[in-house]
Amino acid sequence: MTPPVIAMISDFGVRDQYVAAMKGVILAAAPDAQILDITHDVTPGDVVEGAWLLAAAWRDLPQGAVVVAVVDPGVGTERRPIGIKIRGRMAVGPDNGLLELVTRDPGDARDAEAVELTVRALWRHPVSPVFHGRDIFSPIAAVLARGTPLREVGDAIDAIVPLSIARPGRTAEGVIGHIIHVDRFGNVVTDIPKELLPRGQFTVGAGNSVVSRQVSYYRQAAEDEVVMLVNSAGHLEIAMHGARAVDRIGARRGDAVEVRAGG
Repeated sequence: MTPPVIAMISDFGVRDQYVAAMKGVILAAAPDAQILDITHDVTPGDVVEGAWLLAAAWRDLPQGAVVVAVVDPGVGTERRPIGIKIRGRMAVGPDNGLLELVTRDPGDARDAEAVELTVRALWRHPVSPVFHGRDIFSPIAAVLARGTPLREVGDAIDAIVPLSIARPGRTAEGVIGHIIHVDRFGNVVTDIPKELLPRGQFTVGAGNSVVSRQVSYYRQAAEDEVVMLVNSAGHLEIAMHGARAVDRIGARRGDAVEVRAGG
C-alpha cells in the first residue's frame, strides 16, 4: 500500500521549532506518512502569498495528498478552522482566504467539499490558542491521510472566506488582474491564468512598463529585455533573463496588471 502524502506550507520558517512540532504530531498519528514541504518561507502573515504558493503546487501534488496550510495571523480569534477537498486532494487550515485560491482553478471541481473542523475529539489537547497548526490542523491531516472522509472531521459549510484580492476578469480591452507573487529571481507572477489571455498579440501593462514581447522560456529574452511568458503554473508572468524584472518595471505585489489585445 502506498504511504499517504501530507504536504505542508507555512510562514514559520525553519529557524524555530514550529515545523518540527507539527511534523512530530503528524508522525505520531500516521507514522508511515511521507511529509512533503511545499515551503515554510511564506512572508510572515502574508495570506495572499501563501495562497498563491499553495495553488501553484496543488496540481503537482499526488492524488489523495493532504495539505497542512498555516499562514494564520488571526490564530486564536473567531476565524474558523476548515478543511476542503477538490480534485482529489484535501487541505486543512484557517478560513482566512488561504485555501480559497485553489478553488478558483478552472479544472474539474465536481468533488468539491468544505467543512468547518468541529470534531474536537480528533484535535490534540490541550489546544494552544496560538498554535492551531500543531493542535488542530496537523492531527486532522493525519486522520484524513489515514483514510477518514472529510465529512467525518467537521460540519459541511457552503462557502469559505475569499482571498482578499479580486479575481482577474475580462474587460472590453482585454483582462485586468494583479501581481500576486514575486519569486526569488524577481519574476513578477500575476493571477491571470492562460485561459483568460487574448488570442494573438497583446501587451501587458504593470508598474511603469508596457511589455509587448512574449517568449516561451527565459533564455529567449535578450540582454536587459523585459518579456512576458506563461509560467510553469499556467499563469502570466513578467520576467527577464539574468535580472530582476520586478525592479526594472517598478512594481510590487498587489499592483494592477492590464492586458490589452493587439500589438
